[in-house]
Amino acid sequence: MNPFDLLKNLNIEELKKKGMEALGSLKEISTTGEAGGGFVKVTINGEFIILSIDYENNVFLKEDIGVFKDLIISAHNDAVVKMKDEIQKKFAGSIVPGAF
Repeated sequence: MNPFDLLKNLNIEELKKKGMEALGSLKEISTTGEAGGGFVKVTINGEFIILSIDYENNVFLKEDIGVFKDLIISAHNDAVVKMKDEIQKKFAGSIVPGAF
């Protein structure tokens, strides 16, 4: 398929509307990343804003805060990867049909 054929039939106003709807719905989806076998969990929304950080409270936290910080970062990164996949699944082809 010629990519310029997509542009011929493209309604810019409809594209804007769909794009704004998609952006608005990002706040409504969330995903949780984990690290340390579930020891630390970070939940983010579709705008990649952290909604919560959950962890198992134990002696480890007091003894090695550096590792605990690394687990938080790792759980956040895991959540970001999952969110990118979720956004791809949710919006693939819905804004510009045939683009993905």
